[in-house]
Amino acid sequence: MMCFLVRFKKEGRIYTQRFYAMDEKSLYARLQKEKVFVLEILPKGSFLEDIMILNPPKLRELISVFYQLKLGLSAKIPLLSVLEDTILQIHNPLLRLKFKKVLFGLQKGKTLPLCFLEAGFEDFICSMIEIGHKSGKLVEALEFIILGLKNRQKNQKIFKKILFYPLFVSMVMVLVFLGITIFVLPQFESLFLDFQAHLPLVSRSLLFMHSLIMQWGMRIVFGICLISLIGIWFYKHSILLQEKFSKLALSFPLLGRVIYHYTMSQFLLSFYWLYRSKIPLEQVLKISSKGIENTYLRLRVEDIYGYILKGVCIAESFEKSGIWDRLTLGLIHSAKDEEGFLEALEVILELHKEELQTRSESLMAALEPVMIVFLGLLVLWLALGIFLPLWELPLQMKAF
Repeated sequence: MMCFLVRFKKEGRIYTQRFYAMDEKSLYARLQKEKVFVLEILPKGSFLEDIMILNPPKLRELISVFYQLKLGLSAKIPLLSVLEDTILQIHNPLLRLKFKKVLFGLQKGKTLPLCFLEAGFEDFICSMIEIGHKSGKLVEALEFIILGLKNRQKNQKIFKKILFYPLFVSMVMVLVFLGITIFVLPQFESLFLDFQAHLPLVSRSLLFMHSLIMQWGMRIVFGICLISLIGIWFYKHSILLQEKFSKLALSFPLLGRVIYHYTMSQFLLSFYWLYRSKIPLEQVLKISSKGIENTYLRLRVEDIYGYILKGVCIAESFEKSGIWDRLTLGLIHSAKDEEGFLEALEVILELHKEELQTRSESLMAALEPVMIVFLGLLVLWLALGIFLPLWELPLQMKAF
C-alpha cells in the first residue's frame, strides 16, 4: 500500500488528508465514488515505509527485476507497461513500493532519472539510469546495472562465507560461558561455602564474572548499546571519522587486503565498462566512486579527477592517489593509447578478482585455527574453574 497526500474539495471547502491505496488510479476512482473533487495527489512517506526498511530487498530479487525491465524494453514494449507488469511480480514490499513510486512519477510526466532518484534508489542505479536516458541506450544501462549487481552479489557471498565461521563460534562461546556462569557456578559456590572451602583463583574469577553478569549485566548491555548508537551517529555525520576508521580497517592483517581488493574490484568493474562506453571521464569517476563503501579509498579515487583537471595524465593521477600497488601502476603506465588503457584496465580487474579470491581463502584458513585456540582457552578456563575445587573436595570434607 502506498501513502498519498491528497488535496481535495468537498462541500465548498478544501482539505488536505492522507490516504492509503495500491496506486493513484484506484485512489482517484475511490474518491470519485465519494463525490470528492480531487485537486492534487502526491506520494508521501509513511510509518509503514519506515518499517519496510527493516526488510530490504535481496540482491537476487533486485537483479531479477532489472532483468524483467531489460527484457521488456528489448521487446519494444512501452516503459509504463513494462513497469506495471514488473511490479506485479515483485514480492519484497519495499522494492515494490519503490517501483510504484517510479511508475507514479512517470504518469505525472516526470523524467525517468528523477523518478528513480525520488523513489530512493542508490546513487549507482540512478546515475546509470540517467546516462541511459540521456544517451537513448537505456537497455545497455540496465545491462550494466545487472552486471554491477551480480558482481556485488558475488563479493558479498565471499564476505558472508568469511564471517560465518567466526561469528558462529563466537556466539557459541558466549552462550556456553553465560550458561556455565549463570546456572552451573552458583551450585558449586553454595557447595563449597557449606564446607567453608577456599576456592582457587581461577574459580574465584568465574564467580566474579557470575556476580558481575547478574548484578550489572543489563546495565552493561544498555551501556554498550548506547555507546554504539552514539558512535554510529558520530561516524555517519563525520567524514573525518569515516576516513580514519576506513583507513584503519585496511591495515588489519589479512582482512585489510580482502577489504581493499573487494572495494577495488567493484570500482574497476564500473570504471572499465563506463570508460569503454565512451562516457566522459568526469562522469566515469563520479559514478564509479559512488560504489566504493570504504570512505578512505573513495576520497582517494575522487582525488584522481582533481589531478587530471590540473593537467596530470591519467597514469600519473592514479599514481598520485597513493592507493594502487606497483603491478597496477606498471600496467597503467605501459598503456600508450586508449585501446591499451582499456586492455590494461581489464587485466587489472581480473588480477584484483583473483587476489580477492586468494586472500579470502587465506583469511578463512587463518581464522579457523585462531577461533579453535580461543574456544580451547575458554573451555580450559571453565574446566579448571569447576574441576580444580572438585579435586580438593575430599580433603576439605575430611577437614570438615
